[in-house]
Amino acid sequence: MSEPGREADDDPYQWLEEVAGEAALTWVRQRNAETVAALAGSPGFARLQDEIRQVLDSDERIPYVRRRGGYLYNFWQDATHPRGLWRRTTLEEYRKREPDWQVVLDIDTLAAEDGENWVWQGAAVLRPDYRLALVKLSRGGADATVVREFDLDRRAFVADGFVLPEAKSSIGWIDAGRIYVGTDFGPGR
Repeated sequence: MSEPGREADDDPYQWLEEVAGEAALTWVRQRNAETVAALAGSPGFARLQDEIRQVLDSDERIPYVRRRGGYLYNFWQDATHPRGLWRRTTLEEYRKREPDWQVVLDIDTLAAEDGENWVWQGAAVLRPDYRLALVKLSRGGADATVVREFDLDRRAFVADGFVLPEAKSSIGWIDAGRIYVGTDFGPGR
């Protein structure tokens, strides 16, 4: 977007608007390299990086949960599952020192099966039975997501279920057969 009163052609940074363009990506890679060199070259960086990794990969972290019906759901990442596990347990199990978690969706396995760099972006679960979810995944952590309908009882994507192609969207349930969608439908739509 150009400044008020200026033509878009006068904007010297207009080329950055093409976020997937080679010129913009090259510029970002150069800025990233400068930043990494400055930070990684500082005293104590390697030690701090190791300490942070130990905390992030620790099994001693509190698994924060969201109640959905009779289950408590948690998204968990660790050294073994860097992309993460969407998992669930009961309240009774959660109160134990070592809860028995059921894996609902393994993002590392899904990424390998799909040949995609999936990053978990959350899920909208349909009330009141909490059986269906709209799972949001992004490629490489991008703002745009792909949405796919998921059956929590079967712990599998729904064949011929709702699918929203990659876009910067918002989505929500109306009922099991209908959803709300806010997205870019293309020019003039």
